[in-house]
Amino acid sequence: MFQLGIRKKITYGFYLLLTIMVGSAILTYGIVKRVEEQVAFGEVVEDFFNTILEVRRFEKNYFLYRQEKDFLENQFYWHKIRELFDNNAAALRLVVSVPELEQLGRVIEAYNGHMGQLHAYYLDIAQGADYPGGGRTQEKLEEQLRSSGKELTEFGERTRGAVKNKIKALLKTTQSILLASMVCLFVSALAIAAILGRKVMTSLKVLEGYTKRISHGEFVEIAVGEGEQEIRSLLTAFNRMTKELQMRQHQLVQSEKLAALGTLLSGVAHELNNPLSNISTSAQILREEIEDDDLEFKKSLIGQIEVQSDKARDIVRTLLEFSRIKEVRKEKLLLKTMVDETILLIRGHAPSEVVITVEIPDDLQIIADKQRMQQVLLNLIKNGIDAVKADGHIWISARHIGVSTGLDEVEILIEDDGPGIDPEHVKRIFDPFFTTKDVGKGSGLGLFIVHDIVEWHGGTITVDSRPGLGTTFIIWLPGMQQEM
Repeated sequence: MFQLGIRKKITYGFYLLLTIMVGSAILTYGIVKRVEEQVAFGEVVEDFFNTILEVRRFEKNYFLYRQEKDFLENQFYWHKIRELFDNNAAALRLVVSVPELEQLGRVIEAYNGHMGQLHAYYLDIAQGADYPGGGRTQEKLEEQLRSSGKELTEFGERTRGAVKNKIKALLKTTQSILLASMVCLFVSALAIAAILGRKVMTSLKVLEGYTKRISHGEFVEIAVGEGEQEIRSLLTAFNRMTKELQMRQHQLVQSEKLAALGTLLSGVAHELNNPLSNISTSAQILREEIEDDDLEFKKSLIGQIEVQSDKARDIVRTLLEFSRIKEVRKEKLLLKTMVDETILLIRGHAPSEVVITVEIPDDLQIIADKQRMQQVLLNLIKNGIDAVKADGHIWISARHIGVSTGLDEVEILIEDDGPGIDPEHVKRIFDPFFTTKDVGKGSGLGLFIVHDIVEWHGGTITVDSRPGLGTTFIIWLPGMQQEM
């Protein structure tokens, strides 16, 4: 199925809104133009109607006073009516029918004829002429004139009303068009925003969820699937970024681990030197006493050789396991055994006066990646050794706190009695590249990686430091039930 991209949807949506706006503007302009024409024509009709009223006013004055000037004024305005009628006949056809327009022309001419006859009658009467049935003739002429004048007045009122109604209708149509355009624009904009917003917001929500998981060390890949090209490109780029972050984090952890190994090598060599020296000494004595009949003494020497060989083997095996690149995976581990192996690696790095005390139940288990968790312990114990110098004490303890708190967690404490950490540094202790050590003695990545590894295991780590009294690192890891 063909999918439109977000860019094309926005473009087509813009064209739709533009079409609605331009269409409504053209319709509104056309109607406003017609309103303008009707207003101009209304002025003509209003002038026509007012001229009729003037004609009728001087007509009444002439009836009352029979003055020549009233007649002349009446004729002046009648000629004006005739001129308006002739000049605006085409426009009048838009308001009244052709038969009505023809009837109006006849009425205008009839009114002028009746006015002329009445004027001639008044002049004859004034000169003493005698008309048969004089009074009735006057009444008839006056009635004809009034009838024609009334018809003119009624026509003017009808025409003026028709123009006003037409202007009102056009204005109402304009209002309806504008209202309909606003509704269409609002609905279209809302629909476009809803379609695009739903897609974009859904994708952003997905990215937000995966970002949170990645921040906790879960480098998962998003299923791209089908959808807008821009969204698919964004998800693909996000997956590439995730893979790159995973690779870079792995490289960072590995480089920090190798840096720690480099620091420990001299200590490990010293630790290996002791069992090797014991093996060499026992072998020399055994060779010298090989002819002796004391069988028990020979067995004792061979036993010492075996013990010291096992000790050297354990040191080398622990070192190899720690340095080997392995697939990251969680497994059940005895915490005390792992701590003892870590101390075996770092013991040669520590001054002989530093006392390391381990108080961990033999059966306490955690679910963790051995290499990564051993790197956490190695960094924290090494920092403690560096802090206490030559005459300090380090305590490593752990307990299961699910019974007392209702939580299924394992709490690990690594304490030292060193000088502690300044309060202004405690908040930044887990920041990358932050270190309080001298230049060249620390990369500032150790505790940052420790924090990252603990969070990857679903745990948390905090520090409690009292200047002059020592520092305690506290790790909480999910218990066995939470990990299952």
